[in-house]
Parts: sequence; structure tokens; C-alpha cells
Amino acid sequence: MTWNYESGDAHERELGECDPEKVMREINGYQVATGDHLEGFTACKDDGSTACGCWIYSGYYPEPGKNLTRRRNGDDVASLEWAFAWPANRRNLYNRASADPAGKPWSERKKWVWWDETQSRWTGLDVPDFLVDRPPSYKGDPKNGGMEAHDGDAPFIMQEFGVAEVFGVQGTVDGPFPTHYEPRESTVGNALYPGVQANPVLKEWRRSDNPYHATGDPKYPYAITTYRLTEHHLSGAMTRWLPWLAELQPELFVELSPELAVERGIRNGDWVTVDTARATIEGKALVTGRIAPLRLGKGRYVHQIGVPMHFGFQGVATGDSANDLPPNVADPNVSIHEAKAFTCNIKLGRRETLESATATMRAVPEDQRTPLGQPERGGVVPSPTGDTSSIEHEIISPETIERGARIAHNRDEDEAG
Repeated sequence: MTWNYESGDAHERELGECDPEKVMREINGYQVATGDHLEGFTACKDDGSTACGCWIYSGYYPEPGKNLTRRRNGDDVASLEWAFAWPANRRNLYNRASADPAGKPWSERKKWVWWDETQSRWTGLDVPDFLVDRPPSYKGDPKNGGMEAHDGDAPFIMQEFGVAEVFGVQGTVDGPFPTHYEPRESTVGNALYPGVQANPVLKEWRRSDNPYHATGDPKYPYAITTYRLTEHHLSGAMTRWLPWLAELQPELFVELSPELAVERGIRNGDWVTVDTARATIEGKALVTGRIAPLRLGKGRYVHQIGVPMHFGFQGVATGDSANDLPPNVADPNVSIHEAKAFTCNIKLGRRETLESATATMRAVPEDQRTPLGQPERGGVVPSPTGDTSSIEHEIISPETIERGARIAHNRDEDEAG
């Protein structure tokens, strides 16, 4: 690896710090022959004469000493002098759509960018997200490809035909129109299409170490979602090692509603375990009103819990990994992992140690080791008829929660005194 970003400051070098402006230059892009900074991504060439670390940021450092991200001159319109927005400092993507096909604003209130006949270019309150010298009357030639194929009245320049699409013209595996399916694991049936519970062409990996829960399985009666925290990044592999961030979010927590906490006998700060058929993790209970029971209709409730996805066994801040819990299942088009909605159970107390759990672990049989590139399709599975066992017809009342909180508070006060 080449690392030509050493700081010119001896003290910074001693600390192992790089020169951030050298890194910015690499990301912004430059002329290989001269080293001159690129003014924007349109200056990038495919002949090796330029280098650019990330095209969408090209232009944020157009010359030495000119760091546009440091600008702080805001206004009440587009604030083009406030920092830098990618790409090309455009504040609204596809803003050509703010003008009609002839290039005139749809209305004075919606006026944003427009075609200036006098200057023969697009102008306006924002940086035009369009070829600035392409008139609305221009007719593209599909034979040329690229931007030369786009008409002057086609604002969506990243789309093949330059126009918005109600459905993907290239086709999706489960297209062309969107619809509602329940997740592969759900506490309830598909109310919109009872004959098709989940996406019939989703990708499944049917292995002994990746069992799926049945819809409404009473062993896993709660919906669960995983999410990010401001203080950590992705799985936390980078941020868990930073003491400043680890101090702000030092351990895994499991967020649940006061209603579910009372129902399960859990107090804020208690150790709890979350179970699925794939794994069991433990964390501290965080009882908040942010996670509310899902009301599916009159007298129909499903509880949900939330778990951050950033923790693991290494770093300054450590904890069980929420990513052990979800099923290995992916969407049929780009294989995005379905880890934001599945089912689980939660109970008071800590999980068993890894040593005691090891006896239940078994190697996956050879014939089940399906390559990731060859998943199976789920097929059409109808929803179960009637309410499932996960449905609750009443939940703990706010008055009961308040009384319980008052009792717990008084007990804590007595113990402290």
C-alpha cells in the first residue's frame, strides 16, 4: 500500500497522524502529470491522465488551501456557500425537474433552476443537476449512448432514459410494481395478500445453522429490529476501538417498551437475553417510550424490541453481536440482508456461557453448504388463517405502568437509604 500522506508537522508525525489535506487531495482528484487539483468530477478522464479517490466529492478541494467544506456562509435559499454537498455542491438532486419541459419554472413558488435564453445555459438558485449548456429542445441520439442520448427535457440524468419510472423498465426479479410482503419471519400474516405471506422470490439459505421461524411461532412472539447509533459506525469494528466513542456508547443494550417490560418483569438496566433459533445474545435493558407496541387494529397488538448492531467481542467497548440473531435471507435483486425485521423472544437474566452452549453446536453437513451465489427461492407460502399466537388483544395500561414504576422507585429509595 502507498501511504504518501505524512504530516509536515514533526509533532503530528510523531503521533502517527497524517496530513488530512493530502488525503483530501487524493479524494478530490488531480492531474497525474502536473498534480493540479481537479475542479470537479467532470474533469475526470478515463485515459489515465487523472486520478480521483471518490468522484462524488471531486470539487470539494479544487485548489491548495481552498477547502470548501469549511465554508460557513448560510442563507435562506440553497446555502451554496455553506460547506459542500455532493456531487458538485448541488443541494437538490435532479433539480432540472423543478422546471417544465420547456425550461420554465413550474411556478414562482417552486422556482429553483431554469433555462436562461439570454445566456443559453441553465441557471438558478442551485447548481443545476444537468448539462448546463443543453437546451430544453435538444434531442438525444440513443446510438451515441451516455449523456448524448438524453433529451433536454429529461431531468433524471442517472436514469437510462432520463425520466422518472413508476417501475423499473429493466425489470426486477419481483417487479414491475411494488407491493407489500411480510418479512420472511413475521409475527402476523400478510393482511394485504393472504395468499402470499412473504416475497416468493426472496433468497434463502436452507441450512441447519440457519433455521427460519414459522409465522406467529409462539416461541418467538415479538418483532425485533436492529439499528445504528450516532456514536458508532456499521458493525463498530472501527468505532469500538476509539475511547471517546466507546465512552459515549459503552455496551450493548436492548430497547423495549414499558408495556413489554412490565409484562416480562424487566426493569431498566436489568440483564436480558434475546433468543432466536440462530443465536442468543445478552444486553442491558433500556426501557423507553420510543419503542411502542405495534397496534394492528382494534384489540390487536404486537410488541417489538430494538437492538443496536455495533457491538462485538473486540475493542474498548464490547458486547454480544446483534448480527448473530437474524436469519440469513436476502432480497431477490441485490441481496440486501433482511436484518431489520424478524422475530425473537426476550427474557430476564443472562445467557448461558459459550462453553456450556458449545455442546449444542454442530458442523454444517457438507450437502448444506450452499455457495452464497446459489441461494434457493422461497416460493409462494400463504399466510396462516386467523390471528396468530403472537397477537395480544390487550396490553398493560399506562396506569399500571405508573403504579409499577412508583413501587420500583420507592423500593430503590429504601435500598439506597
